[in-house]
Amino acid sequence: GAVLSLSCRDSCQAWCQIINVSESRSPLLTSMEGTGNETTWSISMPSGSKYHLYIGLALAIASSIFIGSSFILKKKGLLKLADRGVTRAGQGGYSYLKEWLWWAGLLS
Repeated sequence: GAVLSLSCRDSCQAWCQIINVSESRSPLLTSMEGTGNETTWSISMPSGSKYHLYIGLALAIASSIFIGSSFILKKKGLLKLADRGVTRAGQGGYSYLKEWLWWAGLLS
């Protein structure tokens, strides 16, 4: 396939390789200039795409915090039970179900 160079508005440049060509065109492609392997494509990005990046980044960081805190709370609950000397879950114990800290970790 052909290799295309894409230039963005914020002075970024990307290289794309065309593998499969079909007749349909993307709504983001607004114009095509040139012939052969040196084709220049103009791409119009939606105006809110910059904010989508920040929203996605914030969601990724927030989910990372929730997953990490959930693990820590559940582990602290299990360690609290281990200090009391109760039967561990791996050995057939179910006392972790009575520990509120473990439930807080599970629900977060």
